[in-house]
Amino acid sequence: MSRQPLRSFFVLLFLGACLLTLALVVRSGLYEVKTHDEPINAAMRAAMAERMPELTTKQALELDDLYSTATVTPSRLRYLVRRPGTGPRPAPDQEVAILFAGRVLDGDEFDSNFKTGTPLIFRVHTGAVIPGLDEAVSTMRLGEKRTVIVPYWLGFPPGHQPRDVPEKSTLIFEVERVK
Repeated sequence: MSRQPLRSFFVLLFLGACLLTLALVVRSGLYEVKTHDEPINAAMRAAMAERMPELTTKQALELDDLYSTATVTPSRLRYLVRRPGTGPRPAPDQEVAILFAGRVLDGDEFDSNFKTGTPLIFRVHTGAVIPGLDEAVSTMRLGEKRTVIVPYWLGFPPGHQPRDVPEKSTLIFEVERVK
C-alpha cells in the first residue's frame, strides 16, 4: 500500500517538472514565431492587405524622414500646408480649380500644369481625380498651397496609372487652390 502514494508523488513531481520546463521555454522565447503579426498563409496576407494596405518599410521610413511634421488623416493621406489660404473650404460637388505638380517618391515628375498656368477644374467628391487628391483639395481654402503625400491605395487604380508611374507608387503633389 505504501507504493501507491509514492507513485503518485513521482507522477506529480514529473508533471511539475514538465510545467516548469514549459514555462521557462515560453518565457525565454526559444520557440517564438518570428513573424509576429503576419498571417501564416499567402491568401490571408493578401486579404489583410486589401482591407488595410500598408506602405513598405522603406517607403514608411523615407516618408517619416522627409515629412515628419506632416498632418496625417484617417485614410493615411499626409499633407504639409506651405501657405495658408482664406475663405471657406469647398462644399461637396463644388467646382474647384487647382494648379499642381505630381511626382513619384523618387522625384520623377509625371504631370504638372504649373508651367502652362491653366488650372485643373473639377467637382469635389465626384471621383473626377484620384481619391487622395480629392480628399486633400476638399479641405483646402482658396489660395492655400500644400505638399500632399498620397499613398498608393489613394492614388491611381492598378492598370490606370500614367506610363511614368510604377504600380503601387507613393505620389507627391504640390497643390495650389486658385480661383
